[in-house]
Amino acid sequence: MKLPLAALIAFNLLSLAIALYMGWDPTLILFLYWAENVVVALWQIPRFFVARDETANGGYKLANRLLVTLFFLLHYGIFTFVHGQFVFALFLHQEMTENAVLDLVLNTPGLPLALIGLLISHGVQFFSDLANGSATNISVNKVMGQPYKRIVVLHLVVLLSAGLLQLLPNPMISLVLLAVIKTVVDVVLDRKQMKQQEVPANVAQF
Repeated sequence: MKLPLAALIAFNLLSLAIALYMGWDPTLILFLYWAENVVVALWQIPRFFVARDETANGGYKLANRLLVTLFFLLHYGIFTFVHGQFVFALFLHQEMTENAVLDLVLNTPGLPLALIGLLISHGVQFFSDLANGSATNISVNKVMGQPYKRIVVLHLVVLLSAGLLQLLPNPMISLVLLAVIKTVVDVVLDRKQMKQQEVPANVAQF
């Protein structure tokens, strides 16, 4: 098992342990999984600045990278915001505002620690991709589209999980089930990404 996937699985186990120990309501795990979309966006920013140059003059200027990054943050931010509104309205039964998010993070025991684990796990993914060259061997335009497959899948997982919560009255069983579903999704997405990265190498051998 590669380090990035191991880090994601470790985060899932950490968040489950915190949730069980602190007696979280299962809907808080859904918030944490939504917050992962925000963390993905934060770690996507440096990817725009290490991505491969593809312009005719051999240099994708800093100003161009900044514009692409800002466009990504705006577009992805809207998508994430709408997703967050669904999570807050349907599961947390409140409006998603800056104060509501801060209040939830600061007043939920163990949630800040889980968020730090989330930042670290995706940081491991970034630096691993940087070390093996996959982060620098991808075009800026492809960097733009990278997170959307994950956010769409994660959005569907949250909705599916929310439906299952209605059928499982025991909070502990619900928390474990959510962690299992999330881990399976992480493994499947990681395997798919690894196959996509192997395609150029295999093609080059012919």
